[in-house]
Amino acid sequence: MTGSDLFTQVNACMDTLGLKWDKLAGVTTDGCPNLTGKNVGLLKRMQNKVTEIDADQKLVFLHCIMHQHVLWKSVLKMDHVIDVVTKIVTFIRARALNHRQFVALSEEHETEHSDMGYHTAVRGLSLGKVLKRVWDLKAEIREFCEKKGKDIPELSDEDWMADFAFAVDVTALMNELNTKLQGKGFFVHEMHSLVKVRKMQFLSSQLESNTLTHMQTLKEVTPSADHLRRYSSILGALHVWIMHPVTFSWNSLTCSLMQYW
Repeated sequence: MTGSDLFTQVNACMDTLGLKWDKLAGVTTDGCPNLTGKNVGLLKRMQNKVTEIDADQKLVFLHCIMHQHVLWKSVLKMDHVIDVVTKIVTFIRARALNHRQFVALSEEHETEHSDMGYHTAVRGLSLGKVLKRVWDLKAEIREFCEKKGKDIPELSDEDWMADFAFAVDVTALMNELNTKLQGKGFFVHEMHSLVKVRKMQFLSSQLESNTLTHMQTLKEVTPSADHLRRYSSILGALHVWIMHPVTFSWNSLTCSLMQYW
């Protein structure tokens, strides 16, 4: 659906409900292009409509508080993990024979989770679940890929596996926050309070002191001191982004991590 289509629907809804365009003060969206496109997006068309009535009236555009925290992946900078996991899932799920054989292998090992689902880049909750499922099935995946002659060198790379474990734990934490934000009956100030809890800052300080109480997956791989310092910096940057998503500086993140790469 294009920005034009969306505007037609919004305009019709405004007419049906008897709402006046000159009373509109702001719009909140999830940030997708057909809403926010600067030339033909819904928001541009809504601003144009308001300007026709009052040339001085400027709408305030906000990003949905829930969808802001689905975008944390851009701060986490774990594409090298997500790309490999996506490749693994695609290899297993894309061909029916591979999928059946993998499920059979998992059932043979009496694995608690014998299958995995696709993830979509937009849905952070789906991604988190897939990362966790692939982690739980990593032994079976490694055996299956070896039997099929599919080389996934990252599964034997200690550094990559540590990053993978860290990504599993962080996605679980962010999914917990997103699930709470999607609960019914919350007022905006209550949602704001959930967002502003300084959990990432707390976890960052814990990693600095080699405490993995709340990072159970990472605990499985016994990360090095260098890993922990890097992950602590990432969580610190994630905390800054959560607290101030609009003013977050990529330069501060880059500078804080360069010494560990």
